[in-house]
Amino acid sequence: MTLKTVAVMVATLTLLAGCGGPPKKKMLTVTGTVTYKGQQLKSGVIKFLAPNGDFATATINSDGKFIMTEVVPGEQKVAYVGGPVSVGSSDTGTRGGGAGATAVAVPAKFNDPQTSGATVTVPESGGEVTVALN
Repeated sequence: MTLKTVAVMVATLTLLAGCGGPPKKKMLTVTGTVTYKGQQLKSGVIKFLAPNGDFATATINSDGKFIMTEVVPGEQKVAYVGGPVSVGSSDTGTRGGGAGATAVAVPAKFNDPQTSGATVTVPESGGEVTVALN
């Protein structure tokens, strides 16, 4: 092998090593609330499904808010799976959602992002979103 051939091979390998595959997706964090017919939901799990198949999930806290990480920006289909207001007790006085808390009955069609009909747009910069199930 000549010095010129070795130099060309090294340069080629260096260029190939720099091509580390497809560019990384932009992943964001969003916060938000979920409502069903105007009533804020205070339990359950929310799921976003992007057109490319990426999905992200978050638990809705007792204060009615969720924090979802690793979400791609853009239009998302939404699914919601309900959760109990109080766990392990029938006492609604002090556990779960607090005094007078009642679960909101959300139809089963919202369990699947393909049938829910609900969508949300995740801003390019992340931030806050409101999910309205109707």
